[in-house]
Amino acid sequence: MLRELTPLPYHRAVADILERENPRACASLLPRTSETGDDDLLRHAYRLEPRSHPRPHAALLRAASALGVTVPVQVHADEQPVGPNAELVFVPHTAVIVISGSLLDLLDDDELTSVMGHELAHHVLWSAEGGRYLAATRLLEAAEHDGRTTSEYLETARRLRLSTELYADRGALVACGVLEAAVGGLLKVTTGMRDADPEAYLRQADEISFATSASARRTHPETVLRAWALQRWITGESLADLEAEVAAAIGPRLDLSTLDLVGQDDLASITRELVRQAAFLEQLRTPEGLALVERYDVTAPPGPSPLSEVGRESLGGLPAETRRYVCAVLTDLATAGTDDLTGPLAATLAFARRKELGEDLLGFVTEELGLSERQRARLVADAEALPAVDA
Repeated sequence: MLRELTPLPYHRAVADILERENPRACASLLPRTSETGDDDLLRHAYRLEPRSHPRPHAALLRAASALGVTVPVQVHADEQPVGPNAELVFVPHTAVIVISGSLLDLLDDDELTSVMGHELAHHVLWSAEGGRYLAATRLLEAAEHDGRTTSEYLETARRLRLSTELYADRGALVACGVLEAAVGGLLKVTTGMRDADPEAYLRQADEISFATSASARRTHPETVLRAWALQRWITGESLADLEAEVAAAIGPRLDLSTLDLVGQDDLASITRELVRQAAFLEQLRTPEGLALVERYDVTAPPGPSPLSEVGRESLGGLPAETRRYVCAVLTDLATAGTDDLTGPLAATLAFARRKELGEDLLGFVTEELGLSERQRARLVADAEALPAVDA
């Protein structure tokens, strides 16, 4: 049984952030009923009438019914000599699809329905919830053409495009109802081969570990990743686990070298919570240390607590550069406003070990503070000598 077609968590997270940070811009980019692309299409594409071209219309209407599309639908043929493809021209009041090349000759009826469903899914997504996902897409596309745009926005634009294509692939499957047809349509369009074997391609996709190598594409995920994600969408038991796997396949989480807006938000939350917990340590509660805590938009706790009351949430799985950043934050807290670092550093090391960051922090402070072997050994011994904590 197919799952319900809903926006990916990444769509919702990005829209939430952009609406919070750019409310007026997002509001101005929502779809308007006055939008139209009809004149340009009439000039540069051949409109396929249902009576003259019943097959593409039958596939389009079948896909529209499956996806719950109620606006009028149109299909046009691009006049330019390009390869097989299909594209949605977004108009709020009409679903307009432009096909090109030998698409109709290349696909059987189920595969053609899947391709139509893929394009209609774009319309479904961009019309949903008042058009907020279209506004987010438009804002990020505009940002990409501005030389002042920061890397987090650029990476978010890339990941949002890839997420949208994976969402549309799910729409293709909903439209045709057959995994092999959805993958076959995708494979034939990308390779141009009439005899492509979707079942063999799905076996090929199973041989790849997407968890260890995220996509580097800018507009569409690798075809094999799309086939893998589509198969997982209907075979995976937990939707939450699936969405986490898909997000990791599109881009690494919390990697400082490729941080997006969602990761930036998550890292800020992790940092504030880490600082809040560290501020309970008595050895770090100097006036300067507490002032530094407040600079992280964290309200300093009213009093110290035993280390045993600090959470054990693991941060050891973060990427190496991100762990280094976290260690820098902890070191700043430990060294704020005191010349005697013995107690604060030992307490901070014990704290870091509860987060599975002990070795990272030990290496960081050794390098940054220039600790000798003797000082390093003393620091380890002092951390181990702190009152026992819960296991």
